Amino acid sequence: MSLIANKNFDFQTASSHLNKIRLIFNPTIDDLANTLDVSRQEIYDWINGKSTPVPEKFEQIRILSYVADVFRNAGITDRFIILKMKIFKGQSLIDLITKNQLQPIHVQHLISEVLKINAAYDRSGLSKLKAKPSDDWCSEISIPGLPE
Repeated sequence: MSLIANKNFDFQTASSHLNKIRLIFNPTIDDLANTLDVSRQEIYDWINGKSTPVPEKFEQIRILSYVADVFRNAGITDRFIILKMKIFKGQSLIDLITKNQLQPIHVQHLISEVLKINAAYDRSGLSKLKAKPSDDWCSEISIPGLPE
C-alpha cells in the first residue's frame, strides 16, 4: 500500500517533484543521487526533463515529494539531514522510503520531534543571538526518547 493517497491523480513530472524537494529541503544533487542510488547525471537529466526515472525510483521521488509537502505544511523546511537521522529502529526516513516501508506515523513522529527540538532551541535564547544559525546540531544518530 502506497503512502500517497491519490496516486492515480498525480500528474506531476519527476522534474516538478524534484524541484519541490529541492525547494523545501535544499538537498545537494549529491544528496539526491545518494538517496535514490543513482548518478548525479541521472538527477540532472530528470530535473531537466531529458529522461524519466524507472517506476521504482519515480515512486521514491513521489513519496519524498509527499514528505516535503507534509514538512512544509508543518512549517519545517531546509532540513534534508533530518530525513537521514537513524531514529526508527536504526533506520532513517530515507531508509524507509527506499525499502517501501514508510508509513504516515513515521513522518508524524519525525515532525513532532523536530518541532520539539525547534521549540527547545527558541527557549534556549540561541535564536536571539546575532550569530548565523547552523545545522551543526543535526546528525544521523538517534534522537533519544523517541517512541517507536
